[in-house]
Amino acid sequence: MKNLCNWLLILILIGTTACKDDNTPVELQTPVFELTDSIGQDRPVTVVPGETCQIKYLAEHINSITADNVPEGWQVNINEETTCIGITAPSASENVSKTFSLQLTAQGENRQTVTLSINFYLVTFDDPKGTFVLNEGNMTSENGSLLYITAEGYIVDNVYKRVNGTELGNVPQDMCQYNGKTYIISQNGNGNAMGAESDNDGMLVITDTRTLKKLKSYPKETLSPLDWPTHIAVIDEEHIYIRDNAGIWRMNENDASLTFIKGSEEAPKAPFAIVNGKVYTYYNQNFMTGLYEITPGNDQITNISVPFYSLYGITGIASAPDNCLWIMSTKFGGEISMNRYNPATQEDLERNYISEVPSVGSSGCAFATHGNTIYYASGTTIYRLDFRPDIDQDNKTPQDEILTDLSLLDEKAQIMYNGLGVNPTTGYVYANTLKGVGPFYTTNQLWVFDFAGSTGTPLFKFENYTRFPAGFFFIPCAV
Repeated sequence: MKNLCNWLLILILIGTTACKDDNTPVELQTPVFELTDSIGQDRPVTVVPGETCQIKYLAEHINSITADNVPEGWQVNINEETTCIGITAPSASENVSKTFSLQLTAQGENRQTVTLSINFYLVTFDDPKGTFVLNEGNMTSENGSLLYITAEGYIVDNVYKRVNGTELGNVPQDMCQYNGKTYIISQNGNGNAMGAESDNDGMLVITDTRTLKKLKSYPKETLSPLDWPTHIAVIDEEHIYIRDNAGIWRMNENDASLTFIKGSEEAPKAPFAIVNGKVYTYYNQNFMTGLYEITPGNDQITNISVPFYSLYGITGIASAPDNCLWIMSTKFGGEISMNRYNPATQEDLERNYISEVPSVGSSGCAFATHGNTIYYASGTTIYRLDFRPDIDQDNKTPQDEILTDLSLLDEKAQIMYNGLGVNPTTGYVYANTLKGVGPFYTTNQLWVFDFAGSTGTPLFKFENYTRFPAGFFFIPCAV
């Protein structure tokens, strides 16, 4: 009997304890919701049309995650099993906002909420305030690539591959726009300097200017007459002019035919200039110098003897206002000048003198212009000339001024590579510098200056993005 009472007492105590435990409130945990991918707060996530961006997150003590107020055209997929958020940008043809602030709300076990915000920027490539940087890559081991700098100063890497899933040809050299299309010419195409095949889109690629989506591509086998092409100018689809080691060729985009321009054998490795529907380059031969003019419909050179006297040679040309040409030249005795010349009237030159011989890179770019303002570099020092057509032509005093020396702003900026660029809409000046060649070329700087505001402080600076840039390129506007 005594044992039975003891057992009953134990059962009563156990039952009492169990009831007490059942009534104890469960301690709810504070929800944790944060991004595990590194996303800078000072700039948005840049995406190209149709691109899907995957962002990882950490969620603890979370019941649900929702995306709030997603605008039309954008798609958001939250995968709670993989803890990944997929954001798909709209196509460029959709009439949607280019900016999108994604609001994510996570609800915890205790009805507490955690909210995160991620800003996105849809990049299209037809903004006149934007800038392309064309990377040569490496002639033996790396295909070319394309950078894009938005008007706001966001740099977007490898945009051609991000849009198309394929790469540009080996050693791209030049690009231009015509009628909503962008043309990119590569020196080696789908090969390299050693003759080996490269997996890329060939020697000439034509894209949609707004989206960069590839429209056509031409492998080196299709353009087999070309020998290391370097520069391109487009008048229309039947008059695409390409300079190579032999001279200048006219290409017909429709059938890929190539016709050699007679008399163009001395065409230099330098950018073309287009004035009044005609294509111009220059020659320096046997202490003689002049212009080559190509008129569509006439597959031969017209030689224009520029009224220079005792000139050593032309350093570069570019389109100028009022259907004129800028011509930079040097002369025996060390005189260096910038000249404005009308090739239609062939009247006397208007001339201003400058103080230094410009550095001309492998692209042949000697200077860049914005209206009547000319920028050039000698070493890592940038100069500006505000051209004065009314100055006494016998006045040989240099009219230019020093703006800045990039090597003094950054000790790693030791080499200016392939000249300057000026956005024709904003007037901003672009420059690229390297620490050196060989193993040092991956240490590099992209500079953007608004010299109307400051000569010593760049508007933007980007480090270690370039791979031997061929130059800066812009959506053209009237000069």
